[in-house]
Amino acid sequence: MESLLVIFFFIYIIAISVEAYIDFKAESNIYYWKDSLVSISLGFLGIMVRVLGKGLWLAIWYFVYELSPFKIPATPLTWVLLFFLNEFVYYWFHRISHENRFFWAVHVNHHSSEKFNFSVSARIPFLNSIYHNAFWIILPFIGFEPTMVFAVETVSFLFAFFQHTQLVKKLPKPIEYLFNTPSHHRVHHAINPVYLNRNYGNVLIIYDRLFGSFQEELTDVPPKFGITNNINTYNIITVIFHEWKDMWKDLKNKRTSS
Repeated sequence: MESLLVIFFFIYIIAISVEAYIDFKAESNIYYWKDSLVSISLGFLGIMVRVLGKGLWLAIWYFVYELSPFKIPATPLTWVLLFFLNEFVYYWFHRISHENRFFWAVHVNHHSSEKFNFSVSARIPFLNSIYHNAFWIILPFIGFEPTMVFAVETVSFLFAFFQHTQLVKKLPKPIEYLFNTPSHHRVHHAINPVYLNRNYGNVLIIYDRLFGSFQEELTDVPPKFGITNNINTYNIITVIFHEWKDMWKDLKNKRTSS
């Protein structure tokens, strides 16, 4: 797993460099250095919390796994099954992160950039890294060995980094139908009314199609990125906590009015 992460890191740096160079030559304004600096800083913070919490969550997962009456063997078929179940858990975790204000206060960090490029994918909500593994606890409970779950979840997590680009347009129809492509993920990050709160999938887009949250990118509606009330700042503290501040303000106003 460590060698995979090293390879991923170098590919990711190359991808950002190539995309930024193309942006610079084309003067397309896809990148802005202050925005990318915030994104990458949040990425380092999020990954650090994720790595530090890995041992604790594996211990919790193993505790739950030992309580399970089932022990699913690691076979090619069960790896495939685990992949689809991991995608299912991710879909609902991600959807809840948008539709519940408490979880949105954490997840909004990832959406607050008004840019959309590979560096935005590093905009990991670090508070998310503390608790998100709780949603995956169901998989060890039904009998999947925790290191299997961790491997599949990590690879899927890394895959999502490469969805954040405007350089890749539509892919062949079978791929667009099954997988969460850059086109589908641009929709997810867009604040146009037709695109809002759509396309929650990670590697696959099939659960969005199944549960009614899918929206195709329309040729006549270019995605506008950001959040509905953009924060207009590159202060990382504000980026992380602005929604918590708004929630507290709304709570005080509600108490005052009642």
